[in-house]
Amino acid sequence: MRALTVRQPWAWAITYGGKDVENRCWSTTHRGLLAIHAASRWDEDGARDRRVVDAAHRERQLLSNPEWFTLGAVIAVADLTSICAGGDRCRCSRWAVPGQEHWHLVGVRPLDEPVPCKGRLSLWDLPAEVEAAVLAQIGVTR
Repeated sequence: MRALTVRQPWAWAITYGGKDVENRCWSTTHRGLLAIHAASRWDEDGARDRRVVDAAHRERQLLSNPEWFTLGAVIAVADLTSICAGGDRCRCSRWAVPGQEHWHLVGVRPLDEPVPCKGRLSLWDLPAEVEAAVLAQIGVTR
């Protein structure tokens, strides 16, 4: 299974806050199941982003307590269905940043138990034992 490491609280926003686009400066041909890995570092700018703040407020989550957020683990899976080139006039999502590639994520499934794992840059393959633990939680066998 392919994985993408995303800093918190952005990974939380994908998992629980309705963030349906992940912004990247690069594209991929990968489509399908994608593990959302919460990086081991916190992003202060993300914690101040109005969209994240609004989503956290709706979910009664406190961004002032980063230790409440899972770090260094796979926390969800989603389906990467398409990537929008994201020109300056693109309005494909309120989460889309102009000038970035917009990775469209649908069917996000939070894991009941985050699966600890070291992240990587770019898209990467989950280790076999991590993949097995993730798939077991979402009810998929390979």
